[in-house]
Order: sequence, then structure tokens, then C-alpha cells
Amino acid sequence: MINSNKIAAATILTSGALLAACGSSSDYDGSWSGTATPADAAKGEATAVIALDGGDCKWTVTEADGKTHDAKCERDGDEFQFVDPKTGRDLNYNAQLNGDSLTLSPDNGQAEGFGTIVLTRTAAR
Repeated sequence: MINSNKIAAATILTSGALLAACGSSSDYDGSWSGTATPADAAKGEATAVIALDGGDCKWTVTEADGKTHDAKCERDGDEFQFVDPKTGRDLNYNAQLNGDSLTLSPDNGQAEGFGTIVLTRTAAR
């Protein structure tokens, strides 16, 4: 005899997981542009452009001196990991999405040096 309570609970958990997986990636998908404000103001702000497609991510950083670098990044839920294009170190960030505004707050020492990144959606995917 099959326990119907266990089947119902499993169905609810599976449905919830599928809905969470479907909704989370599309919320971030698209192109974003904005600035990175470093903790050390003497370094100057950098411009960041990020393209997101599910967990895949690419980013371009233009430093205050005009030098441009491209690198890869990854997104898992509200957590982002960028590769610092100059040093190759991981920059870990926590995201806060509010409509077409995305704020990335540093989550490790390397990211703190790069600073908080505030972006606006420029195109949806």
C-alpha cells in the first residue's frame, strides 16, 4: 500500500524546485551595464557590462584609465563569481535584484577591493 501523504509531499517538493529553477535564471537574463565603486576611491570607478544567460555569464570591465578587459563569470542563484581579468582571482558577490536594477555586493576580500557593482538592465534575453 502506497502512503498518499508521502507521494503528495514529494510532488509538492518537486513542483516547488522546478518553479524555483525556472523563475530564477530568467530574472537575471539579459545585458546589464553600470559602475563598480572600489573601497579605495583613489583607484577610480570602473565600468562593467555583464551578459547573463542562465548560469552562464560574461563580463567586460573598463578601468578608470580606459583599459578594457573581458572575463568569464558564473551565477548560481543570487551568488556570482567573476574572474578578475587582471589577476585571475575569483571575485565573489551576492546579488540583490530589484526590477531592472542589480546590485552586486562583495563577498570576499578580492571583491571588496574591486568594490560594489551597481547595474541597470540594458536588454532582456
